Amino acid sequence: MARRIFSSMGGVIFLTIAFSGWGFAEQPKEELAEQPKEELAEQPKDEMLVTSRHQRVDYANRIFVYQGEVKLDWKDLIVEADEISAYLTEENTLMKIVARGKVSIIEKTAKTKAFCDLATYTLEDDKMVLEGTAQYEDEFGNTLLADEIILWRGEKKMEATGSPVRATYFLEEVKVDSPSGKSD
Repeated sequence: MARRIFSSMGGVIFLTIAFSGWGFAEQPKEELAEQPKEELAEQPKDEMLVTSRHQRVDYANRIFVYQGEVKLDWKDLIVEADEISAYLTEENTLMKIVARGKVSIIEKTAKTKAFCDLATYTLEDDKMVLEGTAQYEDEFGNTLLADEIILWRGEKKMEATGSPVRATYFLEEVKVDSPSGKSD
């Protein structure tokens, strides 16, 4: 039997984050203090840990920019890059994430990896675009190299463009048991 070419593509990359703590940053301390502790405890807690050498926050435009040896650890996902920008909606939920420079994306459970120069994830269409010497590797070690790789996570499909697109698949051997040479 041939090994599955790709594991569930839904597992590759990116996030649905509600920056619940960020919403509190806009509230005056008096207003925050007036909220019952039970109400504060009910706020969704979706922890995302980001480490970097520098952080810049634009509260008016809802943009968080992390620079210098950036590592983002969220749920099952680890993203490393020279710079990561997170864009939020007015409801303080994730709209888009852009990672630039030596981008490495690892999903632990699905055992997939992606590498590129620029990665853009948009929540609206659940799409990840990997650009610039893009490489994707699934749990079986199958690899895809291209100038651009587009992953539609919800639809479990991908598209690659470049010159050339190079795919390497590791297939299992088919057992031949009968004298006629036909497989099971």
